[in-house]
Amino acid sequence: MMINLILLILAYFLGAIPSAYLFGRLLKGLDVRKIGSGNVGTMNVLRNVGFLPGLMTFVVDVAKGALAAYLAAVYGTWPFLILPAALLAVLGHNYNLFLKFKGGKGLACLIGSMLVISSLSIVFMFAVVGVIAVLIRDANTAAGIGVFSLPFFLWFLEGHWFFPVFGVAIALLVASKHRGDFHNYSERRKKMA
Repeated sequence: MMINLILLILAYFLGAIPSAYLFGRLLKGLDVRKIGSGNVGTMNVLRNVGFLPGLMTFVVDVAKGALAAYLAAVYGTWPFLILPAALLAVLGHNYNLFLKFKGGKGLACLIGSMLVISSLSIVFMFAVVGVIAVLIRDANTAAGIGVFSLPFFLWFLEGHWFFPVFGVAIALLVASKHRGDFHNYSERRKKMA
């Protein structure tokens, strides 16, 4: 039982590794919280720090989600521990203890954890995100909406009721960080009308 608790705590702290902040500071001397969108994630680093720091941020964010899920799957004593571990990794990324609970939007960390949990589910979810992005011409808003397809794919592919419950929880966590995207999108639509 103690090992499960340790793995869940570790999952949060793995998610909380502030890769966007670290690469911005180390490679360009920039604080990503104070430039661009202020988001501590891949897209803000890519747009405002550079391609290489953005790529490095993405790789580390995917890896920390994957590692949190992998460790829970291999060392956990509860068969479904992988799901709350993934949720806590994304929570650590989005609400980072080391950055006064400011963080990213969780997509890269979600991708990493889902590659371990149910790789087909994440592929299908991003297909939905891609279709929505083409239709509305806004990738950030599409990601915030498309993440809600994940519970359906988890339920269909994994079967057990615990997977879609996890899917709903993680979709809400990721979508909550996309609220600004939804607002910006609706404002742009009003201007176009």
